[in-house]
Amino acid sequence: RISMAARAAFHLIEPATVVVVDYHGTGAGFSRYLEGEIDVVDASRAAKPGEESKAKAQGIDWSRFLVGYDGITLVVNPKNDFVKSLTVQQLKTLWEPSSKLKTWKDIDPAWPNRKIIFYSPDDDSGTFEFFTEAIVGKSKSQREDVQMSSDDNTLVHGVSNDTDALGYFGYAYFASNNESLRAVAVQNGPSAPPVLPSPTTIIDKTYAPLSRPLYIYVKNSAARRPEVGRFLKHYLDKIDQFAVEGGYAPPTASDQTANQATLAELLPRSEEHTSE
Repeated sequence: RISMAARAAFHLIEPATVVVVDYHGTGAGFSRYLEGEIDVVDASRAAKPGEESKAKAQGIDWSRFLVGYDGITLVVNPKNDFVKSLTVQQLKTLWEPSSKLKTWKDIDPAWPNRKIIFYSPDDDSGTFEFFTEAIVGKSKSQREDVQMSSDDNTLVHGVSNDTDALGYFGYAYFASNNESLRAVAVQNGPSAPPVLPSPTTIIDKTYAPLSRPLYIYVKNSAARRPEVGRFLKHYLDKIDQFAVEGGYAPPTASDQTANQATLAELLPRSEEHTSE
């Protein structure tokens, strides 16, 4: 969504330059990147060592830029008036592959004896990988009876239309659909207070352990093409605006300083000047 905002703004400046933004999930995005199909990967996690080594083996040099912060958000249907918060341990017990919990009553005896309907991103998603690693303790490890989709809008629709739904996805999709969804606070430890996701709690990491940075990975050789360099500079110069428009918390001042230092290394001054 950040890249979509950047593309829309860039189109107003350079309508003749075509920028295609597509969604395939972080894992699939890196796969297409390594196959030479794309120049920039939107990544909701850092590249894995295997992805780094494959890129190196193929002679692909890339640069990473931090473009915002997200908080993976647990959501229920607004008609659910009893689940206010869940502990990390409860979430682990709910989502792990060996989970025996089927109903709300299985979590808390005071809750209704109704079957929970689970929704999540699919296994190509960086959100899926991050959530399972942070909550279950093992990446891509999750109970099987989950309705999964690569399209977050499909997950939003599912939860908003199912009274007993429980799902998770990026904060931006909750924020733009908060009239049809309700966020569940996460309690990170028995003595910790339950915390709801918000731009403030995400960026200060009190929304733990589900706060995470968002990146773009740019192929260095592609960035030196004039039109890609111009788009990248436009993207990073206005990243505060694009992150907020996308529904996420913007990078910190130190993040932006690091981004500009990486950009200066990637595009020497003469190249930056000729690309403006």
